[in-house]
Amino acid sequence: MMKTVIKLGLAGTAATLLLSACAEGPTLAPAGAFTQGSQTVTLDRAWTAFAQNGQTKTRQLVVDDPQLNSLYVSDGLTPAEPLFIGAKGDTKSDPAPHAKANMSLSEQIEYVGVAVAELGYLKVETKNPKPVTVGDSKGVRFEFTATTAAGLNIHGLAQAVSKKNLNYYIVFISPEEHYYAAYEKNVIAVMDSEKLP
Repeated sequence: MMKTVIKLGLAGTAATLLLSACAEGPTLAPAGAFTQGSQTVTLDRAWTAFAQNGQTKTRQLVVDDPQLNSLYVSDGLTPAEPLFIGAKGDTKSDPAPHAKANMSLSEQIEYVGVAVAELGYLKVETKNPKPVTVGDSKGVRFEFTATTAAGLNIHGLAQAVSKKNLNYYIVFISPEEHYYAAYEKNVIAVMDSEKLP
């Protein structure tokens, strides 16, 4: 089993960062096909979609509240484009973490862990990686755990797939108690439905 632990002392709380991620107006993402750029997934229920803190290639989908269930879907990202942008923004003095081209599956897992920490989560630890195939592209699906600055235990599920030097991500983040289990099957169905160009 592969484990990656990332411990960062970030200022502020995850709740504040998550709320800042919803700065742009919401739109309805009804059940059915949801397209983010060139990636399409199928939603089995309605979600509310937000731009992720100015990141036009990643959308945040929420059912109840950003602190309770956030599903992120990204278009194909180049090495110049981050998955997540934290509260300080993607500035030269504090740049968001960027993926690399042609990453191995292990590097993809490590990158998602670092990107989740960018949102303000602490003690991010990845586990249970499993290979996935989306169309003709190989990827990886794995779980992760983390905590908020206030001590809330977080559980997540992520899928990372690369195709033609672009990185596609689906990341679910939720409190470990109740909410993760309540939405896990929905999120797995979304990941299973992923279609790349």
